[in-house]
Amino acid sequence: MKLSDLEGDVESPSEFLDRSVSQELILELLNHAVWAPNDGLREPWRFIFADNLNGDIMQGLQEYAPAYLLVLVREEVDHHKREEDFAAVCCLIQNFRLLAHEQGLGVRSTLHDWMYDRSRAEKFGVLGNERIAAVLELGYGAEQPEGKAEVPEPQLQFELL
Repeated sequence: MKLSDLEGDVESPSEFLDRSVSQELILELLNHAVWAPNDGLREPWRFIFADNLNGDIMQGLQEYAPAYLLVLVREEVDHHKREEDFAAVCCLIQNFRLLAHEQGLGVRSTLHDWMYDRSRAEKFGVLGNERIAAVLELGYGAEQPEGKAEVPEPQLQFELL
């Protein structure tokens, strides 16, 4: 498959099946997704995986999903490195979403106010020099798309210098 064949076909499922998500699959996807650009080949990310085998651990914080992946980014003192690291983490998340799509795994990338509350974040194992870049809600979609939907051609604009 080529990325250009997707044409907007990577959508986040609105509902998930009540089916477990394999920790091994997530690790395999992450091992490929970490090939994200970063000056100096820093790896400023860390991940916390949580499934719902023992109840909904994110109840009241997130929408229900069979599993969650907290994507953490290290907070560098140097502003330039901090911005560069966050950009690399965003690339990693997109890589992960594309790889998950190939496996039929749905991913909803979320940002919520609770993520910025240090006391709540620390309960999930977030260290003092890290922050949550996103929480990925993971699961197999309840509805599978029937063929490709019509996606309008993007109207990109740019200026030449």
